[in-house]
Amino acid sequence: MNKNQYFEILANKMQLKDKNDFLNHFKQKCEILILEKGDELIEYQSNNRRIYFIVQGSFVRNIITSLGEEKTVMFHTESFCEFFKSYDTVYFHKLTNYRVKANEKSVVLSFDFDDVFEFIKSDLQLMQFYLFETEKIFVNIDLFRSFQLGLTSEEYLKWIYENYPFLFQRFASQNIASFMGITNVWLSNLKSKLTF
Repeated sequence: MNKNQYFEILANKMQLKDKNDFLNHFKQKCEILILEKGDELIEYQSNNRRIYFIVQGSFVRNIITSLGEEKTVMFHTESFCEFFKSYDTVYFHKLTNYRVKANEKSVVLSFDFDDVFEFIKSDLQLMQFYLFETEKIFVNIDLFRSFQLGLTSEEYLKWIYENYPFLFQRFASQNIASFMGITNVWLSNLKSKLTF
């Protein structure tokens, strides 16, 4: 794939009626990042004001605890939470408390958040798209946390299987277990109990 094809994927995702202004503006300002498995996209304690779109591949977002342990808090693929940024830097003007790493070989379009936001403020269709995508991410985060707190581990695992089965196909069990707040052994035991 080439740069034009990457942008076509982005423009199609955004369902733009008139792609030309958008494409002409952002093609010049975009950085195309190709990452190998394990490469860091967002570093811990960075001041990262970029917004990312996953063209292909997947990423794991890990928070760093006060003890220096990494805990998985979100997953990103080209069809799930595919737009993301450093929320703590962009919204709270703080250094990131997590890192985002490539889960596999991935291609990402990277933009300056402030430039994107200035551009979309003058385009109602883009603003609606941005607000919808942002709300979608926050709804997903809220759903995951609400069900994690309200269900037993077994019920929560079943809920994830029923609603987000691709996570088990794309991500390592240790990330799933960390995301659920349980050990790998416990996850393995729970999986053996579930029948679908």
